[in-house]
Amino acid sequence: MKFVAGVFRILIGVVFGLVATVAFSPAAAAFTDGADSKAPLLVLALVVVSALLGFFAPTIRRAFGRGFLLAGLSFLALPLSVMLLSGRTAREVVNAVEPANQGVAAIGSGIAGLAMTGVATFIGLIVGSVLIIIGLVLALGGRREVVIVDSRLR
Repeated sequence: MKFVAGVFRILIGVVFGLVATVAFSPAAAAFTDGADSKAPLLVLALVVVSALLGFFAPTIRRAFGRGFLLAGLSFLALPLSVMLLSGRTAREVVNAVEPANQGVAAIGSGIAGLAMTGVATFIGLIVGSVLIIIGLVLALGGRREVVIVDSRLR
């Protein structure tokens, strides 16, 4: 039974690692060049770390809690990931146009980057907060026991 629980905890970690990878995908795309791609290594590293967090959890409940915490922190970092990606795309857009139109391209890509980061902030804060609250309840939740003190025994 311990083997099945260990495999299940690893599976929980892998699933939440993939969810965290979705939140970090804009940052991975920002660091990816056409020739040399480090994005698959970042994805693999995040999934392995998440699987290890799940495997070393004492119970399945704590494994779920750690997974939710990791996913929540990843979604809270989503605005930074999108900011990195929008900065890279803005640079590429400005470099791609002719010198006479670079000012207009810079203003347009700045507005688009601001809109993308704003939407990512809205989504990241809401989803990240919910996931962190669920993770804290699951990871830090105490025992469910009741202690009754009878004052007549004095």
